[in-house]
Amino acid sequence: MNPSRRTWSRRLTTTKDGSPTLEVAEWGVAYHSIYGALTESEHVFIDHGLELWWSENQEVSGRIRVLEVGFGTGLNAALAWQWAERQGIHLEYIGLEPYPLEPHEVITWTSSGLSKDLEWRMSALHEQAVEPNGFSADGFSAQILHTTLQGWKGSGTFDVCFFDAFAPAQQPELWHIGIFESLLSWMNPGAVLATYCAKGQVRRNMERAGWKAERYPGPPGKREMLVARSIPVSRWNVRCYALILNPARTHILVARERFPDGSVGCKFPGGGLETGEALVDTLWRECTEELGSSDGLTWLGHAYTNDFFVRSAFRDDEQILAVYHWMQADHDGVAWWDERPATVAATEPLLEMNWQAVDSLTPDAMRFPIDRLVVGNLKAWMVTIQSDPSAG
Repeated sequence: MNPSRRTWSRRLTTTKDGSPTLEVAEWGVAYHSIYGALTESEHVFIDHGLELWWSENQEVSGRIRVLEVGFGTGLNAALAWQWAERQGIHLEYIGLEPYPLEPHEVITWTSSGLSKDLEWRMSALHEQAVEPNGFSADGFSAQILHTTLQGWKGSGTFDVCFFDAFAPAQQPELWHIGIFESLLSWMNPGAVLATYCAKGQVRRNMERAGWKAERYPGPPGKREMLVARSIPVSRWNVRCYALILNPARTHILVARERFPDGSVGCKFPGGGLETGEALVDTLWRECTEELGSSDGLTWLGHAYTNDFFVRSAFRDDEQILAVYHWMQADHDGVAWWDERPATVAATEPLLEMNWQAVDSLTPDAMRFPIDRLVVGNLKAWMVTIQSDPSAG
């Protein structure tokens, strides 16, 4: 359980670029990167938050709304204020902070290695944080709300989100799918969410919530960071895939192919539903096209349909619905290597088909997220068909 606010003791420390940060002694973690507090904030939240959004929207907007999860010391807000002045754009800022600094902590922090300009801006933000109407200056307005994200009754929509909560190890409740779903509901189309975190599970949670998440180079001390975009989906892509078991049901057929973006990876045999087709018709057609023939295959039944949001890897505006079916091969010859059988259409971008042992196949071997989930559940799901050789 996280320590309550009453038990926190925060101490000042200097980071490698000379700027200060505060460390929470009970957790052994700092509010900013020890490799450079100022450098990290500028890289993550200004360069990959505000600048990234502005580079794509400056011709259509003269204002920007920013939501920050984790106002903390106020450094990101003060830098955003400076940035807005340089750009000549009106910036409206809302920062959420359930555990605000004490007045003496603000004084110690702001006077310890920052420029005078940043010092007075952050002092002004903290002083006005208790005001119900917030703080306003030429071209910049701010409200700092002493509430959690879960407790905030959000209103309006935003263009940029600074996601600056403590790391998942300290605040796991702020990094799950539901949080990113809530944030997405408050964002305008094309909005940008920037965070210092680059964990794979966080990226997957963002994507399942409906964001398009990408890794970018991180600030000093971190190899990568995450940037997520709010990109609306306008079309469906329904896919049908075959989980083809060998006669002994010890191995499953995996296709290695070259994808539209030129990359090569592994997937299960199958493809997209065509207009006027039933799902099972798509399954048989795709098996015939990719294997050269569907002879010797028996359909066993439905295996899985994805129950979480997945965006197409190749079209940002497409949502994937993937339906998997169990199939049984009566011989091992449906697998082939190194060259394309003459019966496989030349338009198929396949490279090879391999039998993979179910016990040794791992999710990381697969290119697509739904395939990875399926692989992770294969052995458990196979129990339901092992007892009945003719049905799923």
